[in-house]
Amino acid sequence: MVSFTILPDSDDAVFAARVVCEVPDVQVIAHASGRPWLVGRWPAGEVRIATAGSTRVVVAGYSPVTTTELAEAAARLSDPESADAVARRLGGCAHLLVSLAGRIRVQGTASGTRAVFHARPGRITLASDQPESLARLTGAVLNEELLAARLLSPLVPHPLRERPLWRGVEQVPPDHWLLIEPDGSSSEVRWWQPPAAELTLQQGVPVVRERLIEAVRGRVAAAGATISSDLSGGLDSGSVTCLAAQAAARLVTVRVAELDPGSDDAQWASRIARYLPHSESLLLEYGQVPTMFAGLDTGAGISLAGEPVSWVRTGARFADTCRRVAALGSTLHLCGHGGDELFHLPPAHLHSLIRTHPRTGLRHARGRRAIAHWPLTATWRALADPRGFPAWLAHMARNLRAPQPPPYQPQLGWTAPLRLPAWVSDDAVHAVRRLLLDAAQNEPEPLDTGRGPHTTLDLMRAAGTMIRQAHQIAATHDVRLAAPYLDNHVIEAALAVRPDQRAAPARYKPMLTEAMRGIVPDDVLARRTKGNFGEDSYDGLRRHRNTLLELFNDSELARRGLVDDHAVRAGLRTAHPMLAGLSLEPTLACETWLRSLTRSRPPLSVSQGAA
Repeated sequence: MVSFTILPDSDDAVFAARVVCEVPDVQVIAHASGRPWLVGRWPAGEVRIATAGSTRVVVAGYSPVTTTELAEAAARLSDPESADAVARRLGGCAHLLVSLAGRIRVQGTASGTRAVFHARPGRITLASDQPESLARLTGAVLNEELLAARLLSPLVPHPLRERPLWRGVEQVPPDHWLLIEPDGSSSEVRWWQPPAAELTLQQGVPVVRERLIEAVRGRVAAAGATISSDLSGGLDSGSVTCLAAQAAARLVTVRVAELDPGSDDAQWASRIARYLPHSESLLLEYGQVPTMFAGLDTGAGISLAGEPVSWVRTGARFADTCRRVAALGSTLHLCGHGGDELFHLPPAHLHSLIRTHPRTGLRHARGRRAIAHWPLTATWRALADPRGFPAWLAHMARNLRAPQPPPYQPQLGWTAPLRLPAWVSDDAVHAVRRLLLDAAQNEPEPLDTGRGPHTTLDLMRAAGTMIRQAHQIAATHDVRLAAPYLDNHVIEAALAVRPDQRAAPARYKPMLTEAMRGIVPDDVLARRTKGNFGEDSYDGLRRHRNTLLELFNDSELARRGLVDDHAVRAGLRTAHPMLAGLSLEPTLACETWLRSLTRSRPPLSVSQGAA
């Protein structure tokens, strides 16, 4: 895994450079001046550099771009802004870094899978792909108000998600890049925006197919002889696996059995495996793998220094999978995350569709209402809701303690209903309310025009954050994790298709289905069911209840006044199944993260030398 810190090309950065470069086994790429520029650690082949005179261009991560192409691009650059053309052509999932005449460009990906963070100790700006690196360097302290916001369920909304938990550390929005000037100042410049959704299904399918083939086969070609892939039986992972099988010398598919006797995932995974006669199947029975919520007392598999992990209940199971595939020789593990975000439209798209294409929107609303059994009056009220994004954030701020709406009520807002569990303290509730109201008062722009497109991008960024966190876990086992659906070019190809063509009430992911025709077996493309791991979650909660109760015996969250331990323990003793999927998981994520911080190394502050 690539991990780096970016240093400015100035004498003011000398002290910071000395501190950063003293880390053992560090690798350094210099500016044309000879001063350290890119400092960090990365596996062989993960960082490529091209030079042309005083210009340096680096691609960090996976991209099919060649060093020759990078060198040609570097020769054409006149300033960091002119690298836009390079950024648009850059496939895969990688950071783009430019050093030119003392000016620096640092750019991640549109999904946030590759992110950029920055801080300003004294007169200089430092950047990194990891917020904890900057927190350690600057001696930053925890922002407990933002930590309280991480207790929200089911997610932390834009724009709060892009705010790191360390005071003085900022995240560059995924659709912007960071410009660092020679005098140490910095600014954020927009580089990406979603394409106009104008294509029909027939027009968009060939492009989506081509981009997915490039994303999967390019990675397979760049990896070692053995790769592995999730194969749950679903369309997303099944498509990635079938594409990988066409290019891999040796493919190991991985499936974990679930407890739910009504799930038909096993049947569909077996069908796909039979279609891939040269692959090897690693079927892990339920008793062979860590259960949900395992390892939270030790942090096994989920100890990240940067932020609480959004998938805390499955952390030990994911780490176990990485260990197993590494033992089989895999250096690349493919997953299907991001497929739901691109090819399945959230209900909020009805609110947008009925305004852009009224007849089509009404037809889709009738279909969705029939499937979900929405009441007619509630459906029309949700469709007619006129609130913009800032007003919606303010509405959520006023309802943090309200009961969750019943499942049969349509939810067509800018976000899912945001709630804090009953065990969160009044002070924490007030802090989260202030954050949301302050955000609303600043009138933030939504990520795209309309609730539907905004929600898709918001969920896509949430998936990018999850994969960024999972990258770190996989890397501890020397495995590169890849989520091809979250590549820039795949995202752009999918979003260029009209939403009403991308999905429909009566069809399951029609765009992905048509794009994979002839690659994935036809009977798998015709599947209409979808498995879930609800029973696994409830079983894990029962098995580990005593361990979880112990976590909230003088918890770190309670010490900070954010939760009431007695109320958390009372909640854990209930049999309410929603605890496993909603309110409990963010709380567990924050508690285990805080505990991991107490085991972290002390800060290496550069603030004094940079002042």
